[in-house]
Amino acid sequence: FFHRRPGLPASVSSAEGRRSGAWLSQWMRTSSRLLGLTVLLANLPLAVPFSLAPAWAPSHLSLRSRCAGIRCVPVRSAAGLSAAVQPLPVSEMGTGTAAGERKIRGVLFDIDGTLFDSDPVHFEVFVDLLLKEGINGGEPIDEEFFRKNIAGRQNALICKDFFPEWDTARAQAWSDNKEAMFRERAVGKLAGMPGLEKLMDWIDANGIAKAAVTNAPRPNAEFMLDVIGKRDWFDTLIIGDECERAKPDPLPYLLAMERLGLKPEETLVFEDSPSGARAGVASGATTVGVLTSQPADVLTKEGCALLIHDYNDAALWKLLE
Repeated sequence: FFHRRPGLPASVSSAEGRRSGAWLSQWMRTSSRLLGLTVLLANLPLAVPFSLAPAWAPSHLSLRSRCAGIRCVPVRSAAGLSAAVQPLPVSEMGTGTAAGERKIRGVLFDIDGTLFDSDPVHFEVFVDLLLKEGINGGEPIDEEFFRKNIAGRQNALICKDFFPEWDTARAQAWSDNKEAMFRERAVGKLAGMPGLEKLMDWIDANGIAKAAVTNAPRPNAEFMLDVIGKRDWFDTLIIGDECERAKPDPLPYLLAMERLGLKPEETLVFEDSPSGARAGVASGATTVGVLTSQPADVLTKEGCALLIHDYNDAALWKLLE
């Protein structure tokens, strides 16, 4: 590649060639490394903060899509579902309005197991009704069966799983009977979760919008809210059965945000069931799991950003304040 330059001694020309060759070799090695690093970075997924992503794009895009706008690759959520939006990190929530902070403008509550620890009553009713129908081999269901197959789910889906041969009218009649039994047995057994009044006072003091979003049928939802005298406290009540799709679809939460004029990144959701947590996370809201009936790992798997035992939990108030 390098030739002897005319008029120079062979030793000088050779030395110059060696120096030039060494320089070229070093340059080529460096260029190769830079090229390899560029290829690596171009194919790494990069988490883009929700606030920086364009309105039309998923909040988690590959570096390639950010740089060139060629393709958008949604990262799969904790529940294994492709998420169009991702909840704001807990560390960025709060009521402050300083630069870089996000203000909480809305709080959305599930009802069963979130405002109340009502699952024990539901469990008792399901034990009796499913035993009568011969479900679970004629043996009473246990709490694990209840948590995995029933808790937080819409009655129509429960009936579809357990009684696929039933028509809609029979399933609805069975569900109505089940809910009537729940209301009868729940009298005197329901009380608001510890710290709930404190949280509601904080919400009022900060002028925050609020909604109840539930898969419970309307008679049950209104009955439970009346137990604590809070039916009229909520700005709106969303019933899963009255939506086109109930939880675990995010539609009920998205409808609540629409009614209250909220964006997902300024909304906090409280949920206790896998079905509800999945809906809250998929809506884009920061979702807090309440550990009334489910193990912590179940709600974490669904994508809850924070887990609390009740509304006195110090971790919750650190988030809020």
